[in-house]
Amino acid sequence: MSDPPTNIRAHQADQALELSWIDLGTSRVPYHFIRSECPCASCKDEWTGARILDPATIRPDLRIEALEPIGNYAVRIAWNDAHSSGLYTWDHLRDLTQRHERDATPS
Repeated sequence: MSDPPTNIRAHQADQALELSWIDLGTSRVPYHFIRSECPCASCKDEWTGARILDPATIRPDLRIEALEPIGNYAVRIAWNDAHSSGLYTWDHLRDLTQRHERDATPS
């Protein structure tokens, strides 16, 4: 299990979640990307892992309404699309941060 980020901060103006990690530094990951990777059973088939949520259906004015720590392993994000059932573990957020950084880096 990954260590938690040292800081999590929502930037509503540019729709990005800022995540700071001891070894990865600080990154801003777009809300749309995080929301599209929600791990809950209504967004991702729990048996096959297939994505149920179509990223094209995510509202363009997506905002975070609340960040709720869950124990010492995750955060629950409440979105303004009335979705708040996804628990984003530190491992999952770390993976999303790394994937976003890798995909955003020009070849």
